[in-house]
Amino acid sequence: MPIVRLDEATVRRIAAGEVVERPASVVKELVENALDAGARTIRVEVVAGGRELIRVQDDGCGIPAEELPLAVERHATSKLRRFEDLARLASYGFRGEALAAISAVSDFEIASRPSEASHGGRLRVRFGKSGRIEPVGMPVGTIVTVRDLFANVPARRRFLRQDATETAYIHRVLAALALARPDVRVELVVDRRTVLTTPGSGRLVDALAGVYGAETAAKIVPLEPTNSGDVVVHGAIGLPVVARANRQALFVLVNGRWIESRTLVAAIEQAYHTLLMVGRYPIGVVAVSLPPDRVDVNVHPTKREVRFADERVVAAAVHEAVRRTLLCHLPTQPPPAVTFNPLEQPVVQRRLLVADPSRVPVPAPLPSSPTANSREASAGASPAEGRLPVLRVLGQVRQSYIIAEGPDGMYLIDQHAAHERILLEQLLEQLATRGVEQQRLLEPLVLELSPQQLEASERYAGDLRQLGWEVEPFGGASVAVRAVPRVVQRNIERVLTAVLDDLASGGRGTTPLECVAISTACHSAIRAGQELSLPEMRELIRQLEQCRAPNACGHGRPTVVHLSTEELERHFGRR
Repeated sequence: MPIVRLDEATVRRIAAGEVVERPASVVKELVENALDAGARTIRVEVVAGGRELIRVQDDGCGIPAEELPLAVERHATSKLRRFEDLARLASYGFRGEALAAISAVSDFEIASRPSEASHGGRLRVRFGKSGRIEPVGMPVGTIVTVRDLFANVPARRRFLRQDATETAYIHRVLAALALARPDVRVELVVDRRTVLTTPGSGRLVDALAGVYGAETAAKIVPLEPTNSGDVVVHGAIGLPVVARANRQALFVLVNGRWIESRTLVAAIEQAYHTLLMVGRYPIGVVAVSLPPDRVDVNVHPTKREVRFADERVVAAAVHEAVRRTLLCHLPTQPPPAVTFNPLEQPVVQRRLLVADPSRVPVPAPLPSSPTANSREASAGASPAEGRLPVLRVLGQVRQSYIIAEGPDGMYLIDQHAAHERILLEQLLEQLATRGVEQQRLLEPLVLELSPQQLEASERYAGDLRQLGWEVEPFGGASVAVRAVPRVVQRNIERVLTAVLDDLASGGRGTTPLECVAISTACHSAIRAGQELSLPEMRELIRQLEQCRAPNACGHGRPTVVHLSTEELERHFGRR
């Protein structure tokens, strides 16, 4: 096949694919252009996850009408003049590809007015074909409207995900840019509903409240500034109590630019070592400042990645700043243990409505086990297939693992995983028979959720209701919790937000209903590090013995490690 020159339309579509991956890419490029134009207010409107409409309006310096055709051409930019300018780049955009790429795969319209002009100019480009400039009345700034994204590239459009997922990507982009520029007012409207607003006060704490919500932002603390040579680290990170089920709420900035860096994210997570349980991730914004000649931003078409002159120095500075901040804000003395005691009635939260003291919510008992005498008499009996034998509790290790003796050796039981398995089987048994038992709240508990959590609460409202959760919209990003499953004895907010995080990220289980059950059981169970009394450990083991599948929690983690008598004898040289 002979070599031929591709036609211009094909070239533009291929080039667009490098810059515009999904609707969030469009939003990122347009908002960064607005920031480079000196905007102090940016409003983003999205319909149908960005497929049908993306509109970005700013109050920046604007573009003269006669320059609009040049603005949508490839490699036309006002950000630099020669290659050497890349070494001291201070703007977000510089390639001159964004508008050309977007207009090649959409019905694109740009209207702009500089401050010195009496009116603005408007240019429409339909899938790469430019029209005429028209005069238009408008305020100073720029309005870019993108309709029918990827309509002329059906293969790319088919690979877009559900509207809610694409909207979540867009929200993350806006959140990152709002945290990078707290001096700019940012607003995101999704399907005519405002889901994100920051005041543009210039204070990071106000931007954090707009992105994460006031309650969560109160648990995000400023980083202790670290200056390691030319590397300066600042920002704010969340305390372990506000950790999430994924990394979507953690942002890394380099010289004000939001990037993705596995090395820096790993450094941040390592700073939380021993402070977060497995499967939980920190939140916050970590900003790194260093001389422009020490970082190369021209290594990725979407400017998503950068290359450092010395990545290890930057990672070490980030780790030091985060770790020192956490140690400064965490209590030096461990908090009082909150114990699990199914033998006694748990302390009821003031919000619970209990009409009759005899009906105080307690974990539903599993089928009764043999009495103490019969347990001793049957110590040598073989357990049913898959069940645990009758065990004698000996003690606790590191307030996390229970030591027990069985007829065929020693057993180590993970108290959190074991309790999770117990609660999961209780929920599934109730679901299959009489329905999950609820406890109603005397006053609704109003929570402010992230967009991903809010979307999950609406999308899976029926599954949540079947598992005992009653969650209703309460305006904006808030919901009202009116009832919870009976197994949730404390920390309602933490349990529900964790369940919604798991739902939003896919979670475990073959169905959303199963995911809700697994997540509710996991986050309601006692935690590792809680001291248990001997009666509490005995009751926990008794209930675990009655489970149908006691050897793993709902996430597949083992609950029990068994060392047979033969293994013990081999370890001590008796065999």
